[in-house]
Amino acid sequence: MKANVDSVLKLVPAADPAAAPAPGTIALATVVAREGERFGVRIGCGEFLAGCDPSVDPALVAEAMATGARVVLEGDVIVGTLAVARSLAIDRDGAVEAQVKRLALTAEESALLRTRHSFLRLEGADVEIYGAQILTRARELARFLARMIKLN
Repeated sequence: MKANVDSVLKLVPAADPAAAPAPGTIALATVVAREGERFGVRIGCGEFLAGCDPSVDPALVAEAMATGARVVLEGDVIVGTLAVARSLAIDRDGAVEAQVKRLALTAEESALLRTRHSFLRLEGADVEIYGAQILTRARELARFLARMIKLN
């Protein structure tokens, strides 16, 4: 449910020196609303609209609003967010390793998992697997369900 910022906040204009940090000052704030390209932020008991620096993904600020994470302000501009959860990291060799309880990835149109010599492509309702050898193992039963199965 989206609410108009004016109905959620009693906004203090960002030009009011009592509301926004002075230019060049770094401060932490909580995001409480969004109005187009600007965000309503709260510092202590003061609230005002803050712009978002072009280097900051607005979706990251919206996520901070949803989770209650703090954002970093420089004057009246959001210049970053504070991490409040672990993230997947890419090591110096370009590898990502993670142990998770559950992994779900959703792609609206297509997904591609590729190595140098093989790939798995999901596009719409089609699945393509390519490799020098494709091995499927089953301890009990391997079933292929389709209206038609064509081998070579």
